[in-house]
Amino acid sequence: MSGFSSSPVLRAVRMSRSFGDGAQRRFALKDVSVDLYPGQLALLMGPSGSGKSTLLAVLSGLLPPDSGQVLAEDEGRTVDVWAMSDTQREQFRLRHTGFIFQGYNLFPALSARQQLEIVLKWGVGVGDAEARRRSDEMLDRLGLDGQKSKKPAQLSGGEKQRVAIGRALVKNPTFIFADEPTSALDWENGRIVLELLRAAAHARRASIFVVSHDDRMKPYADVIYHLDEGRLEVELNPVPLAPAPSHQEGSR
Repeated sequence: MSGFSSSPVLRAVRMSRSFGDGAQRRFALKDVSVDLYPGQLALLMGPSGSGKSTLLAVLSGLLPPDSGQVLAEDEGRTVDVWAMSDTQREQFRLRHTGFIFQGYNLFPALSARQQLEIVLKWGVGVGDAEARRRSDEMLDRLGLDGQKSKKPAQLSGGEKQRVAIGRALVKNPTFIFADEPTSALDWENGRIVLELLRAAAHARRASIFVVSHDDRMKPYADVIYHLDEGRLEVELNPVPLAPAPSHQEGSR
């Protein structure tokens, strides 16, 4: 694909996924293939109920397909995500994958700093001092230097989303999967979220896959997928925005 490495870091090959049985069986995905590249922000669009979240879940190792493969790069070798054991797949996600969910999924009892520290300790295995240093550095970059000790209930929606983004980015993952990351935000905060994700793709060479139905996201994507009735089509963004700075001040 023009503008990206000739080798994708994740390939979905002829995947299908259905729900229900007999006459009630419905296909969310039909023979879908996707290539994701390092340094690329891919946007998946489609109407509600079209299977967008299903595709994200299958690609990210959360939901098995009925058929097909998900092939990913893992430290210089190609692995079949759905041929792994449950334990191997969980370890792969911990090492290589960051998630941003619609509802933030922050731990209510943990501070903003601790939300990031726990990922580094459990997912990467770094020590306490290094986890604190990297977490503080990430929160500073996200403009949350004054919010590190606050718990989710003390944070605004924009601050909680930036904590969730920091949690996804802090371990420098190969893949970031974001499911409607701006659905609970006004557009100004949504724009900031997208610029932070785009900066991660361009600066860190992460492969970022964003699910949304919001047309305002299109200029931020390098490639746009459209999913409807289980079928996938792809278009390149002819003029994606230039890389944005990774730090935005004063957004709440």
